[in-house]
Amino acid sequence: MEVRFKHAEQICAMLEDDLRLELREQMDLSHEDRDAVPVLLHNPLAKAWSGSLMIDLAVPKFRCWLDHGLPVKIEMAAPAGDCMIHTSGLSITPKSWGLHVHYDRVANVELPRVVGRIHVHRLPPGLSVAHILPGRGKITLPAEPVNLGGEFGRTDWMDNGLVRVLFRADGRFDIMDHSTGRHIIGAGRLEDSEDAGDSYDWSAGGHPVPQAAGRGDKMHERVLATDSRFADMDESNRQVYLTIEQQDDWTATVRLHIAWALPARFNDVTQTRSEEMEWNTIDHYITLRSGHAMVEVETWVNNACEDHRLRLHVPTGVDAKKVHAGAAFDVIERPANWPHLGDWEQPHVPTQHFSDLLIAEESSGGMALFCPGSNEYEAITGESGTTLAITLLRSTGYLSRDGFASRRNRAGPVFAAPGAQCKGAICTRWAVLAYEDDWVEANIHQIAETYACQASIISALPKPQLDGEFDEVCTSGTRGQRMQAIRLVGDGPMPIIACFKPAADGNGNVLRLYNPTDQVWEGRIETDLPLFNVRGCDLLENETTKPRISKSGWPAKLNAKSIATWRFN
Repeated sequence: MEVRFKHAEQICAMLEDDLRLELREQMDLSHEDRDAVPVLLHNPLAKAWSGSLMIDLAVPKFRCWLDHGLPVKIEMAAPAGDCMIHTSGLSITPKSWGLHVHYDRVANVELPRVVGRIHVHRLPPGLSVAHILPGRGKITLPAEPVNLGGEFGRTDWMDNGLVRVLFRADGRFDIMDHSTGRHIIGAGRLEDSEDAGDSYDWSAGGHPVPQAAGRGDKMHERVLATDSRFADMDESNRQVYLTIEQQDDWTATVRLHIAWALPARFNDVTQTRSEEMEWNTIDHYITLRSGHAMVEVETWVNNACEDHRLRLHVPTGVDAKKVHAGAAFDVIERPANWPHLGDWEQPHVPTQHFSDLLIAEESSGGMALFCPGSNEYEAITGESGTTLAITLLRSTGYLSRDGFASRRNRAGPVFAAPGAQCKGAICTRWAVLAYEDDWVEANIHQIAETYACQASIISALPKPQLDGEFDEVCTSGTRGQRMQAIRLVGDGPMPIIACFKPAADGNGNVLRLYNPTDQVWEGRIETDLPLFNVRGCDLLENETTKPRISKSGWPAKLNAKSIATWRFN
């Protein structure tokens, strides 16, 4: 696996080099300051992107770049509307050796580097030319600064004028949204229970099917976990620490560290959890940004136990009977509670799949939970509203078993799978946002796409030669040109770009959009690429229609809950 991953990294680096060569011919990367280092900021979305980017780029070994201590700034080559870049986290490092691969040789040269993190607010779509320069950038905030405070030297809260996060001593935190007035009480609650299932399904203990039986009697009622524990209630086996990881006016990140002792394993014979305990650590890195009402969290779990399921509870405060969940090419509606039908061979389980997005909504608005990737959730209804439980990890030792409480037959071959215990570090990114109106009008599906996406920064310098010198950058293009491969123009909730890729037969490019809303979208698709012909296609990329090209684009219409594909040259 490591060899394959390394090979994939090398292929990506080669493709990135090819991209640099093509883009240099189309853009003017020069700057009046001879110390300027050109870079390309890439936002693959059709809308503005905000977030943080890590930078680690080699720079020429002359003049200011040899002074490791000078402040560094980034300037856009062309006006970018309300885009802002905060660069106080950048620094110049001393010279170090590194390999730079050319198409016909490798240069091992000693060069200084610009390293650090930048914060970006509303980066325009497409590729934008920018330059890294010595000096301090302008300090302009998108909105109110992020503040932290508390009593007796503690950090009890952080606030950016739009939302406030209050930290609890038991490892949970509360979220207060100032604009909607919604309160999320006790977010980040940790629940752990036994897992007597296999890699296909979780199960409570106590109802194993005898080995080699292959099928057991039906369960007339749903079986709940026999040993379910909550970190906030397990004070004797829990330790909580809070530290400030990073703080400035633009953004602040607080680390909420929870050490929790849990049973080391599950005994298949007695169907109980062991008395032996192992310490697990859960770290929430909670981030607020200036001008953003979203609370972003990165949760790292260091798992030392076996045969258990660890979940994260987020109370929504919304009395929702249904939940909207992100799925392939759609946002689907599901009931919050699934009935147990005991006469079924495999009754519904309360957990369900989702991709990127969960929504609990009522008439006046709701709460959206974003979690990039393919994930599992359970909606738990109660007097205080609907709680969303997100599975952080499942540890199990078998590919399949003969059966257990939640599935009374085999799902596959009965093989041991010790790697499925998922020991070690596991990371989950998630975020919470309160909103008004309905999720379509609030563009929650687009916010989910933005949160799941990552912009990138690409060095536009040529590769250094053996003497460490860089060739002169290309100046043949248009000064300050911004290139956007796909631009969607229209009214109403925008569709989502599912893919933009080369056609399967190598003839042209393929663009696929989907509309997860119940509203029709009608508008235009435009591109900054040379456009010669366009064809509407089916999912197999077979031509179906011939739109009329006008002004580097073509008209498009997406019905509610539909997918559309175009091929163009």
